Amino acid sequence: MSLSLTDTAISLWQTGVGAVQPERLIESRLAFSGDPAGPADVTVCGEAFRLPAGARVIVVGMGKATGAMAAGAEKALAPLIETGRLTGWVNLPANALVPLRAVHAHPGRPAGLNEPTDAGAAGAREIARLIESAGPDDLILALISGGGSALAPLPIPEISLEKKALVTRLLSGAGANIVELNTVRKQLSLMKGGGMRRMARGKRLAALILSDVLGDPLDVIASGATAADPSAPADALKVLRRFGLAGRAELTDVTAALEKRDRDFVPDPLTGAGYENHRNLIVGNNRSAVDAAVERAERLGFRAIGESAPRSEGDVGEVARRLIAAIGRQRAGGTPTALISGGEPTVTLAPPEIRGAGGRNTQLVLLALIEAFQNRNRFPARFAFLSGGTDGEDGPTDAAGAYFDDGFVDRAGGSAEERLAAARDAARRNDAYAFFQKFGGLFRPGATGTNVCDLRVLLVGAELAEGNRSR
Repeated sequence: MSLSLTDTAISLWQTGVGAVQPERLIESRLAFSGDPAGPADVTVCGEAFRLPAGARVIVVGMGKATGAMAAGAEKALAPLIETGRLTGWVNLPANALVPLRAVHAHPGRPAGLNEPTDAGAAGAREIARLIESAGPDDLILALISGGGSALAPLPIPEISLEKKALVTRLLSGAGANIVELNTVRKQLSLMKGGGMRRMARGKRLAALILSDVLGDPLDVIASGATAADPSAPADALKVLRRFGLAGRAELTDVTAALEKRDRDFVPDPLTGAGYENHRNLIVGNNRSAVDAAVERAERLGFRAIGESAPRSEGDVGEVARRLIAAIGRQRAGGTPTALISGGEPTVTLAPPEIRGAGGRNTQLVLLALIEAFQNRNRFPARFAFLSGGTDGEDGPTDAAGAYFDDGFVDRAGGSAEERLAAARDAARRNDAYAFFQKFGGLFRPGATGTNVCDLRVLLVGAELAEGNRSR
């Protein structure tokens, strides 16, 4: 009996995601020693922070993984819970809530809606209150992961939360990448763009960050709440102009607010008095997931290659063509090969009146399937391809992504020409979810509790022997 290439691809994806589970990552990087009711030390990634008697650890955070991150912190610092010296508040999606003892888990948005909400704003105000309440001997432990931008919105006074959400939707629909999106959002927020850092000036702050941004730029992950912001209001204005949004009537107040802030702008100091006791520490990223999947693939007998993109990969169609070309380069009968890659392509959305459902992973797999249809005579006999968001979400759907293998064409029914026409039409309308729902191939692992960009598994070669499953 053998394990299909599709099953193996799913297993390798799960291995990669398992390597960046936030609870374990955080628990392993924190330690407590000393008197729970008196002087003690809290060690963060090897550095000890002295807690005098009465000093607290204040946990704050936002992101898709912060519930599990807070659970890891509570496990590592459990003695402080018993004496009431551990407290906190984290904003996270409603489907990522976990039971916590001392830290309040606040649902900042519904599942599948990656936009700012009134609930998220209320939670952001509570986070700000806790930071401002910290004394010089307290330790602020910030837990930050992907999705934090939408989960802790605290807009500048000149604009409403609804207007900030509109800017994000318009930029996303125009094809802006995560760096461009965050450049604008940071300048419209009191929390992002170093806002949490400024609130904690003169205090002790240690940020543990699970990166969902390629290359791990501290000022971009969750819009850089704890990092010095190298951008300026002028940069946000440039992004709006680049996508033709600066002159739109519905964004007049946004443009006016950015122009005023640009006139009054004073650069945020990268270092200086009050920031000496701040730390930003990456605890996991896309590379971590890729490396874990590669290691497992090698143990299973594949010649494994790992790639983690250092920056946004650009157009999703180009990424699909590059990945499918890798199948064509493999020789039939050769060593089974696994290409494990991580990244984040961009998708330009179809007009709303024809747009369907899906996200960048389902769109990527659909475009890869089209490439496979068109070049199927040049491929080896056996292959499988899967792409999924490591958070278990792909756009406003219940899927993380999709997959297909060399048998997809035969199983889908109808002629190859009919299936190719249906695939092209779905791709044109960004309706990949409906396509794979109809023909099979939706990948629905559910919420994973973590978030480190996308993880793709491309396998070429023989099926895996049953006895090798747990090697």
